[in-house]
Amino acid sequence: MARRQDHTPVQLQQLTMETVLNLLQQQPASSLSLRQIAREVGYSPGTLINQFGSYGLLLLAANARTLDQIYRELCAAIEQADSPQQALEACAMSYFNFASQHPHQWRLLFEHQLPEQENLPDWQQQRIDNVFTLLQQQLAILKPGTTAADCAQSARTIWASVHGICVLALDDKLFTPGNINGHSMILSLLHHYLPGWINDKEDRHA
Repeated sequence: MARRQDHTPVQLQQLTMETVLNLLQQQPASSLSLRQIAREVGYSPGTLINQFGSYGLLLLAANARTLDQIYRELCAAIEQADSPQQALEACAMSYFNFASQHPHQWRLLFEHQLPEQENLPDWQQQRIDNVFTLLQQQLAILKPGTTAADCAQSARTIWASVHGICVLALDDKLFTPGNINGHSMILSLLHHYLPGWINDKEDRHA
């Protein structure tokens, strides 16, 4: 192909990731193919496989970019907040808004699976941990003296709950009247969950 030697490996990775994320703004990951991505990039499918190792790892690299985007947006949300509770609310809203604005890109994070014999690479696990750490840090400030394990569980409880609202909202399955939406449900969730968690004196992870 015409551009087969035009880029360094790093440049080719960057170009490929930009192409995949752009395609995901228009179509679901299930309709993507290695051949389509290669055609858009201007290189052969084999070149992309040589660069990323497999089509699965190429998509995982795209997921890493998505996690980086989410992490940056959560950091920005936290910086604008005046309290830990506001920070957690802002993070939840930021996550919901990202899912709403980039639904195919967001869904790929959870739809893509590596073969059973392949472990999640450290670079991807670190990104996941970084996102949860942001929430855990705010929870630790909100409830001084609590354990790291308690914060870790609460962070994942909040995420799983917000994630469920995101999924149902994107699928238009909330079945709510017009004055109730994903944003109001998230605020209701946090306004009820956080005070109960703060006042729960029992350490379930001791």
